[in-house]
Amino acid sequence: MVERKTKSILGKSIIELTPIFIKKQDNFDKICYFFDTDENASPFDINMAYDAGFDIVVPVSKMKADYVPKLVQDAIFSRKPNAPTTFFIGGSDVKEGEKIAKAVKKSLVPPFECPIVIDPRGSHTTASAVVAMTIDIANRKHGINDLKGKKVVIFGAGPVARIAAILAAKIGCNTSIVETWDKSSEEFIENLAKELTEEAGEEAIKINGVFAPAFEERFEIAQEADIIWSLAAAGVEILSEEWMQKLTGKKLAVDINLVPPYGIEGIKPKHKNDEIYPGIFGIGALALGRLKANSEAEILKEAAKTKGLKIFDYQHAFNVATELLKK
Repeated sequence: MVERKTKSILGKSIIELTPIFIKKQDNFDKICYFFDTDENASPFDINMAYDAGFDIVVPVSKMKADYVPKLVQDAIFSRKPNAPTTFFIGGSDVKEGEKIAKAVKKSLVPPFECPIVIDPRGSHTTASAVVAMTIDIANRKHGINDLKGKKVVIFGAGPVARIAAILAAKIGCNTSIVETWDKSSEEFIENLAKELTEEAGEEAIKINGVFAPAFEERFEIAQEADIIWSLAAAGVEILSEEWMQKLTGKKLAVDINLVPPYGIEGIKPKHKNDEIYPGIFGIGALALGRLKANSEAEILKEAAKTKGLKIFDYQHAFNVATELLKK
């Protein structure tokens, strides 16, 4: 209120109160729509979104690309342009997740565009953590300034392995992705490697696809490698102690499995550049998990503050993980 003094006809001072109206700024809740392809939306990702600063997280399970246009446009047209709305795509079905991401981007209409976070079942942030931490430890602990030309062997052909293969090829590694499941086939993994090479782009190194269901075959591939990434499904043992003991030469070995049996026998979740066998240095799931979780948190925090369209994909996740390791 503002006080103004005026005089009446009797010469006395009168205080006149003049109201000041302050326009209240628009204050919108930060809403994250979490599109999960699985039967139950992941509590992990829901918690991560809340902890990153979203006021409301709306999980949508059993999500399909066909559902996107109606859901997205209902979400954006009910809010003002630049209202803090984010679409987060997760779930185990990576192929469907890719379709959902494309459909979300296509469904956004100016000036109602929003950020899109893509991390199917954590594959983008996990793979990025694997690659970034390998580079960091190779540099700081082993004097290897560049992984270009190094032989990287990836055991597993699931979501994390695929993204890791793409990132490795993009930074110039001689990369092999190895299918260990005996019910798969050589044709499958070779076709997958071709698809991943195309995704990596023209400047990337060609990715090799290898079918190796037997331990002896896996050993022969690992023996030629500088770097071994065990990125298969939980509970799948890739190389036992018997085979690891036979490996020669200096190698970095990474295992993302947190629950026994581990992918590589001898690597414990807490290991971070521990020498598990002569010349073999291991990185375990806990070290990687912290970086993965921190990367996802940073991405979601950035998305919550972003206005307009921005895609947070595996390349962005890799850049975030790399920067976190510099701190």
